[in-house]
Amino acid sequence: MKRRDFIKTGSLAAGSMMITTPLMAKSDRIKIAIVGTGWWANDFLLNPILKSGQFEIIALCDVDSLALNKTSEMLIAAGRQKPELFASYKEMYELPGLQAVVIATPPHWHALQFVDACEKGLDVFLEKPLSWDIREGQAMLRAKQKAGTVVQVDFPRIMTDNNEQVKQYIESGEAGRIMQVQAQIHYKESPIFEKEIPETFDFESYCGPAPLQKYLCLEDKNTPRWRAQYVFSQGIMLDWGIHYLHNIRQVLGLEIPTSVSAIGGITSDYPRDNPDYLDVNFDFDGLPVYWSHKTWGYNYPEPKHRIGAFYYGEKANIFEGDSAWEIYPNDGAEPIIHKATRVTEETFTQMMLEFAEGIRSNSNAGITNTFEEALKTTAMVNYGDLAYRTGAGMDINASTFDVSNNDKAEAMLKREYREPYRHPYS
Repeated sequence: MKRRDFIKTGSLAAGSMMITTPLMAKSDRIKIAIVGTGWWANDFLLNPILKSGQFEIIALCDVDSLALNKTSEMLIAAGRQKPELFASYKEMYELPGLQAVVIATPPHWHALQFVDACEKGLDVFLEKPLSWDIREGQAMLRAKQKAGTVVQVDFPRIMTDNNEQVKQYIESGEAGRIMQVQAQIHYKESPIFEKEIPETFDFESYCGPAPLQKYLCLEDKNTPRWRAQYVFSQGIMLDWGIHYLHNIRQVLGLEIPTSVSAIGGITSDYPRDNPDYLDVNFDFDGLPVYWSHKTWGYNYPEPKHRIGAFYYGEKANIFEGDSAWEIYPNDGAEPIIHKATRVTEETFTQMMLEFAEGIRSNSNAGITNTFEEALKTTAMVNYGDLAYRTGAGMDINASTFDVSNNDKAEAMLKREYREPYRHPYS
């Protein structure tokens, strides 16, 4: 049972993609808070939270007071009450009446903020990847199970019908047996530069359990470019590629890879410590699923296929991207192009509606993007990074998440936290 009892009402309108007027009185809205008021929270999550009509944002938390005040002003401009503002998420979690939290911070903070939310009985809308390391993910799973927390993970592409269409086509047998799968992203990353830490930014708290880092930003920005720094993020595969690898797992019903190997490196002169080219082989009991990326300006031969996933079948090959999914028969027949359903603001609104219904029913039964499935994909990309970092392959025990025949990778399943922070796994 959860530690807090929530108001339960009737079901939300089935199939609704967007609500322009609240379904309930303002006093009945679920009281929610946001941890991390950066670009993603402001540009992708804030408006869908409001449009769902289901939530009252009562608090915001960020270590950057400038970002915090900007989001607060956006809420006031939208006609909502001024939220309480916090620099400490732990203090915010103590706020009377708080029922749920959006965690939109960089990955190195997810585990501690999630586990603490569960211990306070708060339901969670969580960004991906779930965790920075494998053991964090296991600790988060235990915390969720103990608290009975409702969790929605931010995988918007799973909310469209594209995956289901590709899945149905493959299951029809028209593509034949799938022999190999490959996901890829090829694009040019921008260089980053060390800058002076703004007075409004508590960078030591931002680093949190990770080692203290240089303050690195894009040339025209003054906020940390955490995606380029290993201790905050493990690069493009974990940050962006995880969406397409998650798609593949859902389409083919895959669990956790049985073995993983990788090759990659850094060839550009940008000051980053994540690989700018990487190729990973995830083996699923004989089915090879490959990841590939190049971020130094590689011009893919077919530009429209530079981002997405290929399914290579005996009879046909399938490409699934964000704007189309395409069939290329192996007999040379004309390709068949299906327009894909694009991810829009309404997609995020639907996730918020599902999350609200889960909270009201105290159940994860209607959640599309479950914690458990997201954990498997997060572990998958974590193993891929470990194979690259250690320069050696590994076999994986799916029940324990342990690895064999790679002692260095086994030791890296749990990273050391910076004092005074304590890793949640034991």
